[in-house]
Amino acid sequence: MIMRCFRVAASIVGCGLTMSWAAPASAQQGAAPPTVVTPPSHVAPHVFASVAEKLFQAGLGESRATAISAESGVFANRMAAIYMGGFEGESWQQEVARIHDVTRVSALLLAAIEAQLDPVTVADPRLRAAFGATGVDAMPDGVGLILAARIELARPGTIDGVTARMRSDRVRGASVLAAIDHMIVMQDPVSRAMARQMNRQIAFASAFAAAEGFEFPARPEDTAADLSLQIPELRQDAEMRIRLAWYAAYAPLGAPAVNRAAALMAGPEAQALNALIERAEQDVLEQLAGETGRAAARRMKGVPL
Repeated sequence: MIMRCFRVAASIVGCGLTMSWAAPASAQQGAAPPTVVTPPSHVAPHVFASVAEKLFQAGLGESRATAISAESGVFANRMAAIYMGGFEGESWQQEVARIHDVTRVSALLLAAIEAQLDPVTVADPRLRAAFGATGVDAMPDGVGLILAARIELARPGTIDGVTARMRSDRVRGASVLAAIDHMIVMQDPVSRAMARQMNRQIAFASAFAAAEGFEFPARPEDTAADLSLQIPELRQDAEMRIRLAWYAAYAPLGAPAVNRAAALMAGPEAQALNALIERAEQDVLEQLAGETGRAAARRMKGVPL
């Protein structure tokens, strides 16, 4: 059953990381006033490529590609455990490694950023800091710490150690956790992360079905409906992953560093850049998931990878 498969996929992290704490209440951040942009009548294609490269650098594209590769590789093996009963040997691992090669993912991310561009985006004054000579002012340093934490947490065994440290800090009332709670409320990343996870699972299942991996008819609408029944645990899973990553990134620096990073991330330039980069990352995640789903279906049918 599709629903059973995805229920396992959604709950692997959440079940292992359940903790006792008071979750912060959600809050709506005040909407920024609209930015009036007068786009140029025409932008040459090479300008889009140049801007995409600057946005890639400003958004820490190489580190982000490494994080995407590591996390998507874990996702691929989780899906293999569900759909194929295991990792299916060395040939499957080689296929996973090929699909998620960091250099390849980096190129996909750059192309996805360029696909997000149009004359209005290029003319957006909120992104001008990223178009400058250095292209580093728009993305706060804290984002680099979070990306490094995401890479580290994708390694086997790391989650357990970070979870134990965070539980200990929670028991003793460490101020850094209150600061992280506040930043999560202000940035509200959980809903976006949950949507990314659901879209990725739908992309995998749709590609798996299209490649005739199921022995019964399956539509994307069926998968989406099954996932909608799991929204509470999907949200818990997304929130836990974010808390772990932000804790691993900021806990050694203390609450003042978290508060400074939160203030920088709330700026319009950082928000505009982050929104664009997140959309590009989502495109890459869905592409990788779809390729993995097709590869898994071929494996199930005995077609050489």
